[in-house]
Amino acid sequence: MTRAGFVAMPLRTAMPWIGHLVVTVVVVMGGALPDHPGGGFVWSPHRVLFNAVAAAILLGRNRAPFVVLPVVIALVGVSAVVGLFNPGLPVATAVAVYAVVLNTSRRNGLALTAVVAALMIVPVVVDGYNGFQSVLTVLLGGAVGEAVRTQRSYVAAVTERAERAERTREALARQRVAETRLAIARDLHDVVAHQISVINLHAGVAASALRDRPADAEKSLTIVRRASRAVLSEIGDLMATLRDPDAGTGPPGLGQLDDVVREFASHGMAVTVRIDGDCHDLPGTPDVTALRIIQEALTNAHKHGTGRDADVLVECRPHSLRVTVTNPTAPANTDGDHLGTRQGLIGMGERVESVRGTLTYGPNGKGMWILVADVPIGPVDNRTTTEGRS
Repeated sequence: MTRAGFVAMPLRTAMPWIGHLVVTVVVVMGGALPDHPGGGFVWSPHRVLFNAVAAAILLGRNRAPFVVLPVVIALVGVSAVVGLFNPGLPVATAVAVYAVVLNTSRRNGLALTAVVAALMIVPVVVDGYNGFQSVLTVLLGGAVGEAVRTQRSYVAAVTERAERAERTREALARQRVAETRLAIARDLHDVVAHQISVINLHAGVAASALRDRPADAEKSLTIVRRASRAVLSEIGDLMATLRDPDAGTGPPGLGQLDDVVREFASHGMAVTVRIDGDCHDLPGTPDVTALRIIQEALTNAHKHGTGRDADVLVECRPHSLRVTVTNPTAPANTDGDHLGTRQGLIGMGERVESVRGTLTYGPNGKGMWILVADVPIGPVDNRTTTEGRS
């Protein structure tokens, strides 16, 4: 801690006691002042002692202001009756009013100040004291208390808004981190899932055919090697894009749909593609989303369908892009109950939802699995949701 810090801490600790000391001196010495302006100085030990009691009571004004004020008012009344009222007692009353106003609402504080100020007229009637000065003293205490209370409330409100803004920034930062992680996870899944499935499939074929059918084993190993290179290349491109979004060849899109179809064809899957409308010059996000949806849907068709064929329909509309993928289901998957962990479907749903589109999927009851994704291109309705059917 710095030297200034050591100085500031004792000063903050001493401030309340300095305030107590000042109040005590003013109240006690007020008992030695003349009763009226221009009056002669009269030393009265009884009045000084009475004021010392009032000053001692004021020491509890910060902890129990609503108890201290009526006690001080009672002392003022007693002093007027016994003839010991003096200029120090209105000061004590004003300090007690100040402490109460700090701890109540503006309306209650103003009403209380007015009532106590009116009570200070009593010494005029009982003791003939100049009550006008006493009233002004009490009003001044209430006014100062209200000013300090307002200032403290303003500072507290500003501090609370600053803290809330900081919490909001932290929450938004955490949300952005979570969204980034989710996007990376989706991209990794899209990049890796299909190639790993191909590697796993052909590695099994190679293992079973190694002795009896070495030619088939060699063909499968060639496919495994090619898929391995492809997945490593795609992961490298993804990492380069994460490091520098402007680097690399740019994000994928429907312009690479032919490459995706050829890749599935090399694994024995016939994919028929039909494009309706003008799908050129699509915005980047819908373009990438459409390709990833098709790629993941075909991967699922290859893994969980018959693996032989699939139909892809891309409809480019003025304000939306619809992708429909249809494939025959395997006998065990007619009801969609054997689709693995469904991570692919979950990822597609999250990807479509991120662009405020809709996703529906499920069997049609005729041995076919249909997946339909609607991706907005222009302005979208915030109420659009992602749906799924099992």
